Amino acid sequence: MVEVDVIKGLKAIEELKVEMLKAQWEFQEGSIHGSEGEMLQGLADLVALSYLLTRRMGFDYSRLDRTLLQRLEEWKENDHHKLETQWGDLGLLLSYLAPED
Repeated sequence: MVEVDVIKGLKAIEELKVEMLKAQWEFQEGSIHGSEGEMLQGLADLVALSYLLTRRMGFDYSRLDRTLLQRLEEWKENDHHKLETQWGDLGLLLSYLAPED
């Protein structure tokens, strides 16, 4: 019975990974065709699938959140692709995700 659960779990993980590739493809297709709806749908799917995959991998959603915030802080410090100095994107995203009261 445990083997069946492990196999089911691995199958779910692989299916989610495939769905992530499909979502990335949908975003790419949307950007090629100039379709705002397709681009946003692909991006939303990537976010949602990331959370679902996190859970299937045995991590808490909050751990993904903490890792994301840490990663964004690192990117801001290193000015990842000049997103902060040119547009302020990283600071804006950090303040949206973790507003300081």
